[in-house]
Amino acid sequence: MAVDNVPPGAGSARTRTRSGLRHRALIPVVLLLAVSGLAAIALSQEKTPSVPLGASAAIAGGLSRINGIIPLESDSWNPAGSPGWLDEPMGDGSHRVRIILELTALELGGMDFAADDYSVAGVGTSRYNVVWAPVESAFVNQGENLSVALVFELPDQAVLLTLDNDDDVRLSLGTDHHSGGQ
Repeated sequence: MAVDNVPPGAGSARTRTRSGLRHRALIPVVLLLAVSGLAAIALSQEKTPSVPLGASAAIAGGLSRINGIIPLESDSWNPAGSPGWLDEPMGDGSHRVRIILELTALELGGMDFAADDYSVAGVGTSRYNVVWAPVESAFVNQGENLSVALVFELPDQAVLLTLDNDDDVRLSLGTDHHSGGQ
């Protein structure tokens, strides 16, 4: 009978190597699961759905809705006090629009309006701020309406544009004003 002179635990070196490989193989799997879990959480944080063009949305103190979206290139609108650069043509790939926003104060305390609280955003675009408004700020008493014009410079090929305010209300702008001049 042959006697193995194998030190204790030496026979399990192969087993230890396999076990180490299994543990190392689990690291990328665990990392992948963690990253996919974080991505799922981030993607589930959807924006507030936009209100369809012409419909009213509840805002602090009352309601808001869009009454019109008019490209300045096809409009002879020239309010008193408007800056001269509004009449100058835009560069290729963009245009100016006048958004007519109507606010109705419903609550006893009325509501405040500030043009700087509004911006336009879309899919794959930056956020566009108001470039000019004839009324920069106002207070609307309960039961009264305020109709204001907000002028924006927008890209022609933007899609799914919304007028957003600081209260996280999103009013859809439809598609007619940003069809690439077609």
